[in-house]
Amino acid sequence: MDESLLNQLKAYKSFQSSKYIPVRGDEITMRVFEFEKYYVSTKVDGHLCFIFKKNKDVHLYNFNGKSFNRDELISEATKKISVSSALFVGEIYHYNQGKRTRSFDLTKAISESNSVIKIGIFDLIIYDDKNFESANWLDKKKIISGVFSEGDIIHPIEEIELTSRKEIVNEFTQRVNNKNEEGIIVRGLNGPTFKIKPTLTFDFVVLGYAMGYSDDFSLLKELIFGVLIKENTFLVVGKVSTGFSIDQRKIFSKQLEKIKVPSKVIETSGVNVPFTMIKPVLVAEIESIDIINSNSNGIISKSVLFFEKEFLKLNNSPSVSLISPVFKGLREDKKVTEDQTGITQITRIIELANSDVEPKSKAVSDLISKELYVKETRGVKMVKKYFIWKTNSGSNNYPDYVFYKIDYSPTRSLKLQREIKVSNNKDQITKIFNEQIKTDIKKGWNKIS
Repeated sequence: MDESLLNQLKAYKSFQSSKYIPVRGDEITMRVFEFEKYYVSTKVDGHLCFIFKKNKDVHLYNFNGKSFNRDELISEATKKISVSSALFVGEIYHYNQGKRTRSFDLTKAISESNSVIKIGIFDLIIYDDKNFESANWLDKKKIISGVFSEGDIIHPIEEIELTSRKEIVNEFTQRVNNKNEEGIIVRGLNGPTFKIKPTLTFDFVVLGYAMGYSDDFSLLKELIFGVLIKENTFLVVGKVSTGFSIDQRKIFSKQLEKIKVPSKVIETSGVNVPFTMIKPVLVAEIESIDIINSNSNGIISKSVLFFEKEFLKLNNSPSVSLISPVFKGLREDKKVTEDQTGITQITRIIELANSDVEPKSKAVSDLISKELYVKETRGVKMVKKYFIWKTNSGSNNYPDYVFYKIDYSPTRSLKLQREIKVSNNKDQITKIFNEQIKTDIKKGWNKIS
């Protein structure tokens, strides 16, 4: 494929399809802007597809330049597109009359010759050597409708015209709540496009926490969560920082402190603070507007973690991201099992690439600096330990250097405190090590090693 075309497809994915504004079905009247006209269609759940024609050659591509090999679609496009150059955008999907479209059905059916695969066209970039990327939607729609016919295997996305948000609410109720469609797409005339879907709810395993809400480090700031993919093995899904009351932030901080565990994994929060990992026994209900498996960088990939007394990282694996996640509460009626907190609650909605987990070998880390200090007052012994490790990872999944501090004082309410900092620069991590010791170690502390 020509590199300039590939860059154009990726740019469309990044800058155009990402401009869809996600809205929950119960927020239509509040979050959809007011326009004179709206164009409403059912959201087709398939894969983004580009129909590219140059001279007599027609190709079907995804946004990464991979071809969809369906001769009947290429033949149809060749017959319908009479000009020498064109680039249409649509959703390629598996058609099963009377049933809702699902992206994972396409994955299974695309290689089956007897399956019915269609493309619903919803945008136009180039036509007859003219660029239509920023053109008025009605101008694009006229060309799309003139080239492709309703009912064919390549067809315009069917739209209806509405004039009020109340009508949109009624249409959402009919299509989504009553007919179980995935959602609706709403185009404002010469305005933004809205993707309206019902709320998605998941039960995820809580893997760790970070403190520091509103710079108060006695309050919970954020949780990291994932799904159980097999015994003691978890795929990280995301982080959540909203939905907590102040009382919950106080209570959870104490509750989570009691079940924290050692970890050789560094997963960082939204403000780049390492999460404190916990024993994976809690289940959180997380709500979101949408879920995605790829972005402008390609397939979303996240950590696969193994837990047995402490957390270890096995590798990275295809995962998902949630759009606008909200914490709804802990599910005390749920247990950390594959049937209740497993990956199927994701794959029933959206496909993943092969998620088989194989441990990825990693060189043993080297301890390059260590200092231990002790202070004893009235028979009470306090300890501070400082370490630097070189990870020897050779991978972007790990930092090159890790600073680790342990601070133990039996007179504090929080007796054992830990601090982790990371860097890819040896001089920087050494400076962190030395300055932390200089700040902490005053009169009365004795160096042991």
